[in-house]
Amino acid sequence: MDVLVVEDEPLVRETAVAVLREAGFSVAEAASAEEALALAESADDAGGPPAVLVADLRLGPGMDGLALGAEARRRWPDVGVVYATGHPDSFDGRLLGPRERYVLKPFTPAALLGAVRRLTPPRLLGL
Repeated sequence: MDVLVVEDEPLVRETAVAVLREAGFSVAEAASAEEALALAESADDAGGPPAVLVADLRLGPGMDGLALGAEARRRWPDVGVVYATGHPDSFDGRLLGPRERYVLKPFTPAALLGAVRRLTPPRLLGL
């Protein structure tokens, strides 16, 4: 899998997955952080974790997007993380690292693809 989309709102998740698949990415999806970590862990056993994680900042009960991003980077240091949010104040002054980006909701397909492509290893982009 190239990209793992983690979003608790089904319509937003389906839209993001469709945009990424249409652009040629291999995409998996999860509705929660816990489900995403289990999916990435099984993918890791089968050949590698996702190259990029797209995560909503507010995922409902359980782990939020920032905690998920931190855990994903702890487990897989090369993973890129794109945070999707309608609430940029949720970053609370936190600076993003070099392998992190964010897009504001409602995001355009171009904004999502741009953020994902910037974090995708060149070998997956055919470069």
